[in-house]
Amino acid sequence: MSVNSTSTINRAEQLRQRRAQKTASRASAARKAAPVKSSANTKAAASVFMRGYQASTNVPLRKIPPMRVRRQYYYPLGSSGAEIRLPAIPLVKPGIRLISVILVVLCAMALYTIAFSDPFEVQSFQVMGLQRLSYADVEAVLRLEGSQIVEFNPLEAQKALMAAFPELASVDIQVGLPAEVTIGVVERQPAFAWDKGDQVYWLDAEGVILPPRGEAEGLMRIESNITPPLAASSTPAKGEAGNSSSDSPTALWGQKVDALLLKAINDLVFRLSPESELVYNSIYGLGWQDPRGWEVYIGKNLENFEQKLTLYESIVEYFEKMDIHPQELVSIEFINAPFYK
Repeated sequence: MSVNSTSTINRAEQLRQRRAQKTASRASAARKAAPVKSSANTKAAASVFMRGYQASTNVPLRKIPPMRVRRQYYYPLGSSGAEIRLPAIPLVKPGIRLISVILVVLCAMALYTIAFSDPFEVQSFQVMGLQRLSYADVEAVLRLEGSQIVEFNPLEAQKALMAAFPELASVDIQVGLPAEVTIGVVERQPAFAWDKGDQVYWLDAEGVILPPRGEAEGLMRIESNITPPLAASSTPAKGEAGNSSSDSPTALWGQKVDALLLKAINDLVFRLSPESELVYNSIYGLGWQDPRGWEVYIGKNLENFEQKLTLYESIVEYFEKMDIHPQELVSIEFINAPFYK
């Protein structure tokens, strides 16, 4: 009984060992028979799979960024070969949004500095070319002192100065940082003084009416009972049509007198003697004070200016020949009908 049991156990053990050997040999044979796939094949297969997946689903694939590996730093300790690993430095790559936010913040800080800081506040400015005007006159119009340079508009300042001071022929304004303002002006030079009795107007060589400001020497005086007649392009003021008299003298500042009148005045200045004075009458027009004791008027129509002067020379010769001495005036306004009083 014991001999049979022992033999049965030995057979069972042998069967298990044989089965284990067969299993091991089959696994070994399978490993040897199966080809080993390379990494390149694996990547290609994955790429083909993903393309097929994308084509079948029409879902765009998102590119997965590579993993960022922090660089390690090692510090050697002498010649022993030992090293110390230092903390890794993070790799920061700012995006376009972060850069935009930084630029906006920097611009806002710069604008705030310019708008509210003392270095950009105008303490004073330089004005070149002033003759009869003063620095205080310019500042009263611009009110520039104490303001920030970013609030100053050179074009608007130029228009304000030209409107306030008709005696300015040109205005040039230069602005620099942090708070530099340089103004260059050219003032018109008066040539005639139109004396209305209660008001005096200055005229420059171009016929522009100027306010009498300061002192001017050597002006040719024109005595009149009306304001200077304006050019046709000028806006007539209230009062007599054509003569443009006005209750406010400032209404005529900056306007131009009649071009023919200005030309006749300039011609008379060169032809008359220094003792003669120009006159302008609302009835008889332009004339002058003759040194012989009477006034001569050539009228308001100055188109035949040369002919009227030639006629007057003939009349004077006639007066001398006939021993005639007018007491008041001689009018040659109408060439065919001159008269004297």
